[in-house]
Amino acid sequence: MRRFLPLIAIACCTLTACQTTGSNYQPYLDKKGLAAPIPDSFPHCRAYGCKKTDTLSLFEQDWQEIGNFFTTVNDAETERAAIGRAIGLFERKVGALNGTSADKAGTFAGVGAGAAQHDCVDESINTTIYLALLEKQGWLYHHTVSPPVSRTPVTTMFKGKLWPHQTAVITDTETGERYAVDSWFYDNGHDAEIVPLGPWYRGWSPQK
Repeated sequence: MRRFLPLIAIACCTLTACQTTGSNYQPYLDKKGLAAPIPDSFPHCRAYGCKKTDTLSLFEQDWQEIGNFFTTVNDAETERAAIGRAIGLFERKVGALNGTSADKAGTFAGVGAGAAQHDCVDESINTTIYLALLEKQGWLYHHTVSPPVSRTPVTTMFKGKLWPHQTAVITDTETGERYAVDSWFYDNGHDAEIVPLGPWYRGWSPQK
């Protein structure tokens, strides 16, 4: 176990240093040197820890396809389902633009993808940006966008999970409950998982 501790400590510092609290995501993006996303121009992170960024935009037809997910929303639960599907479509659209369609599930399985691969920092930042775009398009009525948060081995080591992890977050405007919006577990373009933040902090994964 001891031989893993230095590596774990470094990884924890990497994630916790950029963790923020509150309901405003923009200070987090500012710390990463990322411009405020707008539908006509938004940043995208890749290559592990946002080492590389692109500035992208989508076509009107793309926005119509994404917006279609929200036409039947009538409560917070159906809005979360729409958000999960929208994140997957964002990834497919963006992947076709900058080659990140090669991104593989997790962090290390896709090392051969190089700059096209995302780790959880990239995934959580990009998902936060997509959520912000949904909010700015006026499609979120039941949730607000919060900054990414991370979990560390301190909270998950007894479940055999010895690596820190980070996720995007939304907050239910009626109940105040926060939800992880996590697309890291799958290859590019899969619907995001949306689960209450409490279980996520304790090591939740779709495999469990």
